[in-house]
Amino acid sequence: MRVCYLDLEVVDCTADPHIVGYDAVEKMLEDVLRVCESDVVRAINVVRLYMGNILTIIGEDGDELEVYEEEYESDYYSDPITEEDFKKIAKGPYAKKHKVEGLVYKYDPPFDKLTRKTYRTPNGETVELVRGLLPIGLTGVKKAIEMIRERLRKDPTFRDFKLEIGVVWDEFGQHNCSDYITAEGATMTVDYSNQDWYKGESNYMRHIRRLAEVLGVDPKVLLSE
Repeated sequence: MRVCYLDLEVVDCTADPHIVGYDAVEKMLEDVLRVCESDVVRAINVVRLYMGNILTIIGEDGDELEVYEEEYESDYYSDPITEEDFKKIAKGPYAKKHKVEGLVYKYDPPFDKLTRKTYRTPNGETVELVRGLLPIGLTGVKKAIEMIRERLRKDPTFRDFKLEIGVVWDEFGQHNCSDYITAEGATMTVDYSNQDWYKGESNYMRHIRRLAEVLGVDPKVLLSE
């Protein structure tokens, strides 16, 4: 039995995980793309891809940092909030193509082009970090998936990746801080995470049924943790 105590005066960033396990990376990638292309996802606000090992490096300020060997990120979009935001909502063929309709551009990613930079680890080794830019929205999802597939063609055992996709689920119409599709090669799972459980059981279960239909699974799979 699940008991939920809800205080409407509190902003809750707790997400409800909906995890699907996979036996094959290609099936995982196909499902992620299918969901992103479907009407279950209204818009895509950011795409991030991490590949390679997690390394500990000495940053430019002397602090120890844990980073991936390769990191790629798209421009960031968000829900319109201010009066000025509502004047800049993405619309038209460009927004439709990239699936960013209804969102507003907020900021560039931390990487403006492909870069390679050398750092030192705490034990004195030298490592190279690669950073790069992804296209926005659905186009960025497709690019990230193709990058993973390129690695798989070279090495079918490749699993060192994490793909994060910020989404606006159609049933709720807004992006919360935990509304992400996260595919991880290391665990062979995808978490179709959702933070909107507090908006009402009927809406939430309708969302689960729609997502399950796109994935071709029983809704119970998405509700088991």
